[in-house]
Amino acid sequence: MPSSSSHEDPPVRPSQAERRQVHLTEVETLRAMAHPLRMQIIGSLRVDGPATSAMLARRLDTDSGQTSHHLRLLARHGFVVEAPELGKGRHGRERWWKSATDSTHWTDDLDSLGPGGAEAIRALEQAAARVWDHLVEVYRDQVARGEWNPAWREAAGGGDTVVRLTPERLVAMQAEIQQVIERHDLKDQPADDAETVVVLLQAYPRRAPQ
Repeated sequence: MPSSSSHEDPPVRPSQAERRQVHLTEVETLRAMAHPLRMQIIGSLRVDGPATSAMLARRLDTDSGQTSHHLRLLARHGFVVEAPELGKGRHGRERWWKSATDSTHWTDDLDSLGPGGAEAIRALEQAAARVWDHLVEVYRDQVARGEWNPAWREAAGGGDTVVRLTPERLVAMQAEIQQVIERHDLKDQPADDAETVVVLLQAYPRRAPQ
């Protein structure tokens, strides 16, 4: 994700136990989240820290009119909240925002969602895929500009593995992978060569075409 500007305060990262999750279980909230720029705004507020609409515009290479519009919509659904305490002693009319949660999950239960549920989930997952693709593109552009040293270029990468699982074993496997990620996360431990790393995990069943 884009790095924060030098004048911004560093984010305070909560411990794993303190992290707040939002679980989207209604068509309306799924649709509200299903926009790449809104996802990028929430991601930046979580990773890079609280910001004004102007700061977000610089981080995400857009204009403050766009970020202001999407912040208002995100606030309407409770995804972001104002952070007035951050505006004290700075510029009196600046409006600061922060994410209300630390992670987002959504349901795949079409029966509980009702009409429009399948379309809402599809739109949300398409938006998420665009954001994830953009993250990889940004990294590749930075590599082309020589912004990452050989150690990081060697460490970074992706791939795919095909396995045979039951639904229950897939749930268990993903839970174990998450535990491994959390075990390796340095959190607030000092490490001069540590960087923020985005780990993308996707696992979907596949049937051979008939």
